Order: sequence, then C-alpha cells, then structure tokens
Amino acid sequence: MNKRVIAGFFRECSNPQCTFRFPDLKTDFEIAYCPKCGALASVAYCVNSSMVDQFVLKSKSEMVLLLDNIRSVYNVGSIIRTCEGLGIREIILGGITPTPDHPRMNKTGLGAIPNIKWQYVNNTLKKSADLKSRGYQLICLESTQTALSIDSVDGNDLRNPVCLVVGNENLGVDPGIQAISDLVVAIPMAGEKESFNVSVAFGIAAFYLIQIARI
Repeated sequence: MNKRVIAGFFRECSNPQCTFRFPDLKTDFEIAYCPKCGALASVAYCVNSSMVDQFVLKSKSEMVLLLDNIRSVYNVGSIIRTCEGLGIREIILGGITPTPDHPRMNKTGLGAIPNIKWQYVNNTLKKSADLKSRGYQLICLESTQTALSIDSVDGNDLRNPVCLVVGNENLGVDPGIQAISDLVVAIPMAGEKESFNVSVAFGIAAFYLIQIARI
C-alpha cells in the first residue's frame, strides 16, 4: 500500500445550533473556525491522499481522443483530467476547441495537462480520415437513429488502435466524421434530457470501451 499523506480534513462546528460540517484543505492549521458562525470547528475525519494499489491502472490505454469543435474551456479541462486518470495517451483538439495553453484551462484540468500528449488541428474531418488511413478504428460518440447503444458493444467489436471522437456541445460530431466512422455509439438515457454533458458522456464512453477491450 502507498504511503499515507494527509490531504485534508472534514471538520464540524462545535456550536450545537450550527454543526456545519465542511472540508478543509489547510492541513497546516490545527485550529479552524466555522465559516458559518465562527465557532471552533473540530476535526471529524482525516483524509489521506494515498490510493490502494488495486485502484491504480498499471499501463496506459491505447485509445486516442479527438475533440471535434468543443466550445467550452471548462469541458475540455474536465475531459483532459479524465483522460489522465484513464491513461489515455493522446488528445487531438480541433477547430474551435480550446487548447491546454488557454489561461483558464488548468483550473479545470487540475494539474493533469503536463501528463497528456496533445496536438491541435484546424480540420477534424481531414485528421479523422488520416487516422483511419493509418489503421485507427474511428468510434464516434453521437446520438443518431442508427447509432448503437454503447452497452451493446463488446470487445469483439473493437480493434486497436482506437480513436474516440467527441463533438460540439450543440451540434454534435461533424456529419462528415460520422460518415467515415467505423462505429457510431450512443449512451442510453433514462431521464427527460436528451444527452449528458459532453465531458460526462466522454467519461462514461471511454471508461466502458477501455474496460471491455482493455485498449
């Protein structure tokens, strides 16, 4: 097991009329006060930053991610952080997609950006065609009438290397890319909304595909 390092505390207000419970990352302060009422807040639980070895991936994924005209810098930052956690080795950012040198990117990337190889392209359709010509299986994440439910895809449907394509928050993946994709997959929805946030959808799809194919 990894060495235990204190990451922070959960504290609880000592005022019985308040009892506000909150996270505190200031581990160098033994004494803290409630941000609600100002009373002394005691340590209720100590959190360490170590991870049990069984939850640490031992190798990088062979998946490459193509972001097709993602508008929001916050979505891109969140996706980059998820990529780092899943061991995805490369991200291709295209069109209007903000790049990691955007001044607000690191706030949502939370330090993951230096660990990810990335490149920017003007035209994601041309890049998709180039990847396919080099042997990549293009998997497009998009809700269409002909899309496969992602939970119906199994390891036999996949081959390495894989490029997962995620598209614009409003218009989705470029129809030209959809047309040349090997698979178009969608995430089933149980609620009233038609889709997940793009960063959430990416995380669901990427984790599932990596697990079933060990890519």
